[in-house]
Amino acid sequence: MIGQKLFEEKFRPTGGAIKSIGSEGVESEFSITSEITGFGKAQGIKGTNMGTLRNLAQPSGIGTGTGLGVMMLDGDAVTWTFSYAAKTSAAGAKYICTVTFMTMSEKLAWLNQTICVMEGESGADLTTPGTNVFYEWS
Repeated sequence: MIGQKLFEEKFRPTGGAIKSIGSEGVESEFSITSEITGFGKAQGIKGTNMGTLRNLAQPSGIGTGTGLGVMMLDGDAVTWTFSYAAKTSAAGAKYICTVTFMTMSEKLAWLNQTICVMEGESGADLTTPGTNVFYEWS
């Protein structure tokens, strides 16, 4: 079940590359940087994020992919991984992800047991900023 909102992220793509083109679609990889703001049990937490995402854009307009990265939240490192599915159009993409975390921080140790559902939107190209919202899943 979708629970409380934990984080909101404002991101900017910082680079990308086409990895392959085939009958299954176009595979690309791109990087982002972002600012993170905490809500709910993460209220007051602020930080930055950088990550790399790998995407397969199918001819149908559906995309799937994975990502990984590192957040710095109030000075503590948190790694993350996710898998996602997206609907793309000329106007941009809307997507949903499952996200898991790992940290050695005592203050943020609760993230080690947290799975988030993340919803987001981005522009049609690799230069348009976007927004993601993380919700705790239970």
